[in-house]
Amino acid sequence: MRWQAQWEEPPGPDGKRKRRYKNFAANRKTPAAAWQRQMKAAVEEGRTPTLPRNRRQKPEGPTIAEYIETFLEEHGGRSGTKDTYGYRLRPHVVPALGARPIVEVRRAEYKRFLTHLRSHGMHQGTLSGVKKALSAMLTAALDDPDFGHLMPGNQVIGLKFPQGRREKVPLSWAHVTALAEEIEPDSEMLIWFGALQGLRSMEASAVRKERMKREIRKLDVQEQNREGRFAKPKTPNSVAVLPIGTFLIERYDVQMRRRAVPPSADTMRKRAVRGWRPRPEGYEDLVTVSRYGGPLDEEALCRRFKRAVCAARARGVMVPAKATFRDLRDFHDAVLIASRVEPRSVQDRMRHGTLAETIDGYGFSMQVDWENAPASFEELYGIPAPPWLSPTALVPRAERLSSGAVRPLPGEAPVGV
Repeated sequence: MRWQAQWEEPPGPDGKRKRRYKNFAANRKTPAAAWQRQMKAAVEEGRTPTLPRNRRQKPEGPTIAEYIETFLEEHGGRSGTKDTYGYRLRPHVVPALGARPIVEVRRAEYKRFLTHLRSHGMHQGTLSGVKKALSAMLTAALDDPDFGHLMPGNQVIGLKFPQGRREKVPLSWAHVTALAEEIEPDSEMLIWFGALQGLRSMEASAVRKERMKREIRKLDVQEQNREGRFAKPKTPNSVAVLPIGTFLIERYDVQMRRRAVPPSADTMRKRAVRGWRPRPEGYEDLVTVSRYGGPLDEEALCRRFKRAVCAARARGVMVPAKATFRDLRDFHDAVLIASRVEPRSVQDRMRHGTLAETIDGYGFSMQVDWENAPASFEELYGIPAPPWLSPTALVPRAERLSSGAVRPLPGEAPVGV
């Protein structure tokens, strides 16, 4: 036996009243009676009774493929941003979810879609870009006056995926020097901050002029760049004062001379033609800035680094194609360990919480190509060279330049001038 709640709907256009019902289980008499009273009260008050699921009208709205085109057409950002969103959304999102109404897709489906991309070999950075573009599109859809109120919110925000273990790519002094020569001149200091000081990418982009204490040869690491906002580094151990060598000070001076040169009239004219926004104020004390004058974000830094890798390989220095900025930090650790620097000193320079993290997690055995190093050990790291280092590691930069072992870096005066 089961219970059935019955009621009559208000008269339709034809004047007839339709009888409706809803079934309940045998032990659900009280809920059945309550449902019947609720429906009858709604009819008497002139309200529309709650419809059964099979008769409810589905939410209306465009398909995801249709709204992607609307989103790209109405996007108010720069053309480069629209192009980036387009090549992230059209090839990946449209084939998988394009036919679905945008108001119906839920969080679990977006997660399955992104998990599918990752399981089929999509690089973590590309997956992150697809997720960001999808999130930007859904955020814009929520503001649509026609169907935004029907959406349950941005279902992509907060989705996280395990990063997995990063593949370490060993570098050499020949690779590091080639990267410093091929990267954009105003970003050269980033390479040396990573390779000589072991800074992470956003710590390197947040170094300020007053943190470079030239007189006492120290670098004060106090903050990192978080999407244009400056905050404390990732761990308390990351805050430290590191020794720096004369080589880094010389490259810093070259960087400051570059920054002191005002833009040419031709450069200002091109900026005006391209519609570049005025340079923001408040970032003049940063050692490295973006081409717009603000903090250099991580994506822009990675693009510059990848261009430097391609340029170095094109000229014959076979920098590993998979190298990333993080590998400069691993290189810094590996050189110090291979040079048999006291492990606790290496831990202090790497700013690790434990010694095991320094030795097991980052260090790897390598033969250091000191003949390709740009300067001596002490000039590079600002600490005395271990007594057992090879004589090649002790050759100062001036002697390397005069002998032709290394060539002048950008902005450096040729030998004898």
